[in-house]
Parts: sequence; C-alpha cells; structure tokens
Amino acid sequence: LVFCTVTTVAEEPIDFAHDIVPILQRNCVTCHGGREAEGDFSINTRGLMIESGMVEPEDSSTSELIRLITSDDPDEQMPPPDRPRLSANETTRLRRWIDQGMPWDDDFTFAIQNYEPPLRPRRPELPPAIDGRVNPIDRILDAYLSEHGLPTPPPIDDATFFRRVHLDLVGLLPTADALTSFRNDSSADKRTRLVDELLSRDLDYADHWLTFFNDLLRNDYSGTGFITKGRRQISRWLYQSLLQNKPFDQLTRELIAPTSDESRGYIDGIKWRGTVSAGQTLEIQFAQSVSQSFLGINMKCASCHDSFIDRWTLKEAYGLGAIYAETPLQLHRCDKPTGETQQASWLFPELGQIDASAPREERLQQLAQLLTHPENGRFTRTIVNRLWYRLMGRGIVQPLDAMQSEPWNEDLLDYLAVHFAEHQYDLKATLRLIATSAAYQSKTEISEDESAMGDYVYRGPRARRMTAEQFLDAVWQLTGSAPKKF
Repeated sequence: LVFCTVTTVAEEPIDFAHDIVPILQRNCVTCHGGREAEGDFSINTRGLMIESGMVEPEDSSTSELIRLITSDDPDEQMPPPDRPRLSANETTRLRRWIDQGMPWDDDFTFAIQNYEPPLRPRRPELPPAIDGRVNPIDRILDAYLSEHGLPTPPPIDDATFFRRVHLDLVGLLPTADALTSFRNDSSADKRTRLVDELLSRDLDYADHWLTFFNDLLRNDYSGTGFITKGRRQISRWLYQSLLQNKPFDQLTRELIAPTSDESRGYIDGIKWRGTVSAGQTLEIQFAQSVSQSFLGINMKCASCHDSFIDRWTLKEAYGLGAIYAETPLQLHRCDKPTGETQQASWLFPELGQIDASAPREERLQQLAQLLTHPENGRFTRTIVNRLWYRLMGRGIVQPLDAMQSEPWNEDLLDYLAVHFAEHQYDLKATLRLIATSAAYQSKTEISEDESAMGDYVYRGPRARRMTAEQFLDAVWQLTGSAPKKF
C-alpha cells in the first residue's frame, strides 16, 4: 500500500502555471529572466533553459540547476546566500517537473513585456495593394513580409486548395468528381465562388463548427456532472445558433444572460458533489469560463492569488465571479478565507461598471452588454484571433488565451476585429475574408519549436493535422461506413 501511494504521487503530472511558474518567479527571474541573464543562464523560455546546459529534461539527477539549489556552498548556491532557500517541497516540484520533461505552456515567457493591449477598436490604414492582391489581409501581410525581407509564400494548386478549404469550412473531404469539375473551371473567381458555396451549406457548416464551439464553451454531452444532474448541456441551442448563423454578439449575450434553459448550461458550470475548493465553486467557474471564452484571459491563477504571469488580481477574479453569485462572495486566497467579501465588478471599467446592488439577473444582463459593447475591442480581437488560428495554424496572438500578449502584427488583428464588428459579428464573413485571401491560399510552412527560437515571424500558414472529427468523417466517407444513427 505504501509503495502504491508513493508511485501515484510521483506520477501525478506537474502543472507548469501553478506548480512551477511561482517558484521561478519568486526565486530566479530577478537574476535570470527579463532582458539580462546572469551567468549565461536564462529562464525566459524552455528552449533557453535547455540551451544553457543547466537542465537535462527527464533527468533531474544530472541537472546542474538542482545541484545548485541544493548546494551548501555559498559561492555557488542558488538563490544566493542573502536570499531565502527553496523549500523541500519546492525543490521536489522542480525535480518532478524536470523528470516529466519540463512541460511548458505554449509561448509562455518570463521576458519583460512592455506591451499593453489596447481596449478600444482601431482601424489601421491599409498599405497599397501589390500585384493585384487587394484582399485587406494580403495588403497588410505583403507589407509585413517586405519589412522583414521575406518572400511571399508561393500559392497552392487547385487540388490542394479544394481539399484544404473543404476541410476547414465544412470539415469534409471533397468528392473526386467535384474536384475534376473545379480543376476544369477556367474562371478567375472560381475559388471565391467555392468559398461562398461551402459557407452556404448550413448543415455541413453547423456540423463542423459545433466541435469548435463545444471546446470554446466547455460544452459536453456526457461525463462529469451529468449523472448527478449537476450540469446541463447547451448542444441543441448551440447547433441551432450555428445553423442560423446567429451573430456572435447575440450568441454571447444569450449565453451570459440566458432567456431560456436551453442556453443556461454555460454559465451554470458543473455543480460538484460534496465539499469543493474555492476554485471549483460555480462563481469562480463562471469567472474563469467567461474571461477565457470571450476575452482571452486565463483567470485560473488569479482565482487563487494575484497572478504571477499577467496583471489580473484575486479581487478582479472574484469581482467577476460575484456577478453570478446569489449572496456576497467570500474571498479566498490559496483556498484560505481572508475574511473579506468582494462585490460584483467588471474587468474594464472604462466601458462601464456593474451595479453590485442590482439583482443577479440584472447583473448578468449588464455583463452581457459590457462584454459585447461596441468599444470592447478585446471581445472582437479574441474571437477573430481564434478563427485565424483555426484556418492558419497559429494565432496572431499566441497563446489564444493570453490576449494581453503582443500580436506579431497588430494591424492585421485590429483590421479583422473591426471588419468583424462592421459585418454585424458574422462569423462566416470573417471566415470568408480569410479563406479568399492569397495568404490562406499559400503553401504551408512546417512548424518549428518556437520555445527555442526568438520572436515569431510570419512566413506563411502553418501545416496542420486533421482534427479527430475530420479524420473520422474522412474514414466514413471513403469506406461508406458512417453509422445511420448516433
């Protein structure tokens, strides 16, 4: 029994953001993060840590970092003698993290970032079109590539485009006959007409994009919470919304301030049985879900303590959660009650504020209006960044849920966001803009390990794997084995 217990603990996965970032932030960033790194050891990225030779992934026993933090020699120990030593628990967590291969959140860095993302929408001035490439995306990216001394990626042939755009917009492989007909078509606008035809296939579109929005909105059909009726799905409502191409701002308002039970499952989260930690309460689930889905803010750290990786605070996380709360929300720091309560509040008071004294349903309606406020560029930037990632293989801001990070092309992100709002928050209009661009219709580049590289530079769309749903549908198409009923 003792052996089994020890084995289970040793194999428990380390959570980089919660278990490792606080240790490195408190003890290492001052000397080995930011712009300068003492002793040629930088912890800014996983790649730089490995390159320094101080850590050996999957082998903490030979890692110099572990030797130095456990050393008693004042001339070499880390942190230096004038600073507190790491606790035994912290050292154990670092050992386990290294032994587990040093898992690292995508694009996370300890490098100093002076970028403050804008809130309000901004319409960039478009550069002149080159060689007849008039799509606004191409005008922006042609200028970008020129500034970086990079060639324009070559276009893909008709067969590659035909397959790519079918999989991206409706999730299905095209038929051989349809491809032959398309290749024999000599009209100049045939690719644009194909994009329009695919987006008009409402059933195929809804079937395909339902998976994307299930993931975004944490919707499921079975599993945790359903057996005890502590969770409700929104599948029927969501599918109908996609089928109707419901404007995204309206869709969002109906999720945040539901007028029927069909869309209520999103804000209600999972009602766990028994005693739960402060971070698992319905109110904190609400804060985490809303901020991540619609604002690209990962509130998980700030739901426990002031975040180590961005500017969000514990009180801001609880303020957002309090909008959903029926009673005053008790503040907990690291799962311990502080004796304080937090009133309902909105993260961007420049746009307005929540009336904390209002009834709960009114507070939810106020939040729905603030989220979709015309001046809330964070809302539009977040969703168009997700759509760009889906079609192009990498976000303009990466990670997708770290929208406080600097985009590799601010003009591109802002143009897509403004275009989205001006087209009445029409998801298909943004997909059409991307899919009809020469950028989308370019040859892909093979993804590289960015953790070992410097700042990302766009060179073309990224090669992508088929999703599990696309692969399964393709197998069913090719073999004729699709089930008649689900």
